[in-house]
Amino acid sequence: MKTKNIKYTFLIAGILMLSLVACKKTLEEQSKSFVTPAQFYNNEGQALAAVNGCYIPLTSIYNANFMIANEATTDLAFLNSSQLDAKFEISPANPGMGQSLWQQCYKGVMYCNSTIAGIDRSEKIPDERKKAIAAEAITLRALYYYILTATFGDIPYYTEDVSSLEVLDKISKIGRMPAIATRTALIDELQKSVLSLPLKRTSDVTDNRISAPMAYMLIAKMSMWNKDYTTALTALKEVQKIYGQLVQYPLTDTYFRNKNTPESIFEVQFTWAALGLKKTTTVSAFFMPTKASGTSTYDGVNIPELGSKANPFASITPSKYFVSLYDVYDPRREIILAYTYNGAYFKRPMANNGTGKPWMGPKFWCPEMDNIADGNNQKVFRYADALLMIAECANELDDPITAISAINEVKGRASQDYVLASYPGKTEFFTEVKEERARELMGEYGRKWDLVRWGIFYDAVKATTATEYVSIEENLRPYHEYYPISDGEISRSWGNLTNPAYK
Repeated sequence: MKTKNIKYTFLIAGILMLSLVACKKTLEEQSKSFVTPAQFYNNEGQALAAVNGCYIPLTSIYNANFMIANEATTDLAFLNSSQLDAKFEISPANPGMGQSLWQQCYKGVMYCNSTIAGIDRSEKIPDERKKAIAAEAITLRALYYYILTATFGDIPYYTEDVSSLEVLDKISKIGRMPAIATRTALIDELQKSVLSLPLKRTSDVTDNRISAPMAYMLIAKMSMWNKDYTTALTALKEVQKIYGQLVQYPLTDTYFRNKNTPESIFEVQFTWAALGLKKTTTVSAFFMPTKASGTSTYDGVNIPELGSKANPFASITPSKYFVSLYDVYDPRREIILAYTYNGAYFKRPMANNGTGKPWMGPKFWCPEMDNIADGNNQKVFRYADALLMIAECANELDDPITAISAINEVKGRASQDYVLASYPGKTEFFTEVKEERARELMGEYGRKWDLVRWGIFYDAVKATTATEYVSIEENLRPYHEYYPISDGEISRSWGNLTNPAYK
């Protein structure tokens, strides 16, 4: 969670390494200062310290490369860049951001497995507290596996604590396992542990730690991938009980700079300060207008809140299709797309007689950036997402009343002019869900996964990039819906991992 907890990464890694080393008896020195699993988890504070370490890989996952892969290679946006992921120039030999994501997710899994096992072994912590603390680590483990299955498809799944070389050898040789079975196992585990988490909004939990709605969201997300809409809807209605009506949460909650807002269900925590500890990403640098060096002038418009020290990269560009989804009066349009700032028009949107592309909007900008350092939190799940998932599930289950009610909460917060007066039919409503998810959630790391889950990734991306960013259209292949596992990981698995689609 907080950046000061980075020390717990080394603590957990130390526990794991010491266990492995002990099994091989390669260390003859018995230092009393070493921390071993048997000496740890003697009280609640130590268990929470271990759980804190389980959060840490998330800041190395939710970054600019992940944003490009999930949002800027979709039907909504593209990035005119030599970056491998932006052009689909990825392969097992050159896996792009997939290599780091694989390593960081499995590092998170390893930390969670070790922590869960340690808490379970503890004889010093009351059982009820053990359940509550372990539930937090169980939810984080599910998040790491959710990211892995959504990015790579079938992946190795294990829950063992890597506490010996024998276990390490076994784990290293696991091949791909069916993603649907992995998700089913995770859903079952979350259903058993969710009631041990606080039944509160995340913003009402100390330090914005994981609460029950996060676990319910993961149950629902993975159930929808498995096309089990009944289980998903049941979980989402529990979120609805806790969060209430969306109208109570302002649209400003959606800005990345506004951290841990009441609508938030889960955010990855980043910080930036002129002095002190920093944990930053570079996401905003890919969403800002061009800038005159040494000034606060961005594409011809002075933006004092962004300051003069920012150094934006080439910006992610919205597709024509995405721009077409917004009514000119939709208030989200000026949050996610930027035609003006304080009434002054940027130069690019005014090009070609006012038909030029807008910039990506202030939802993603980071005030007072220093060079490329962006201290915004990264939005993962929030309540509007849950409501749109309710709408999709209810539509699949032929429950139009629930479907209309849920989608109209999202539409109505933007403007009552946009609410649906009646149910248009199952196919037409599904189209509306897909479009509304684009309008509301662009930039929240989920668009590519939505397209893959719906089975339309290749066709949707090809249709919207053919005339706008030819490099994507030329490189795009159906197998790009999932990332390849790197050659390095395949070698480490003794060939048990493979990439049949990329052959």
